[in-house]
Amino acid sequence: MANGPQNPAEAGMRAMQEAVGGAVAAQQRSVGLAQDWAQTVIESYKDQAEGYRALTDAMTSSMTALERTLKSQEETNRALKDSLDAYRNVVESASQTQERNMQLVQSFFNDVVQTLQGQLESSRSLLLEPAARQQEFFQNVTQEWIDAYKKLLNAPIEFYRASAERGGGEADK
Repeated sequence: MANGPQNPAEAGMRAMQEAVGGAVAAQQRSVGLAQDWAQTVIESYKDQAEGYRALTDAMTSSMTALERTLKSQEETNRALKDSLDAYRNVVESASQTQERNMQLVQSFFNDVVQTLQGQLESSRSLLLEPAARQQEFFQNVTQEWIDAYKKLLNAPIEFYRASAERGGGEADK
């Protein structure tokens, strides 16, 4: 209003224009701010969506790796169980074989002992009976020798006695 007196209608119009211009400018600023805010929100949602997508991809990859690990673990556990079962079978078989071997060895030594006892009895009967007969024979022979030696030693005495008896019997006649 520095231009001077104006017509009140013009001044009202101008005030109205200025008010409308200010309202339009304010509206434009509000729209600009709303657009900026909407753009920021949209970009934020896009970033979140990309983050969620990356997280989903990472979780999917992690789940796939975990499934593979579990499957591998199951295969490993199955292989370990099969290996353990096979080892158990080998140990049981070895134990049974060792027990049979022990029984065979025990049977073998029992047979050897029985055979040796039988041979010992046979040897005793073969050696002791002839030895007993030999001992009896030698005792008889020795007794006969002793008797013969006694007779030989007693022969002079017997001869003297017999002579004395014959001589004494002749003197009595």
